Amino acid sequence: MFFERDDVDPAGPAHYGIHPDALAEERPDPRPDEARKIGLSRHTEEGAVLYFASSLDRGKPGHRMMAWILLITFAAPVVYILLVLL
Repeated sequence: MFFERDDVDPAGPAHYGIHPDALAEERPDPRPDEARKIGLSRHTEEGAVLYFASSLDRGKPGHRMMAWILLITFAAPVVYILLVLL
């Protein structure tokens, strides 16, 4: 039939106990409380960076490396400006 498509994957197992088809309100929100209060969501530029950074897990080496890359990326302009001013 037309509704039985073979080009899509079937629904996978639940990730962390959350069904893949769960609504956004049913999923846990990893944002800090302050971000929720001021209205930062993953749909804004600053909120997307915050959402990404808060979803990193310190126990995984890849996530730890990405956290260091983010730290260097955001700290490099500040260090450069300080060096130019001195």
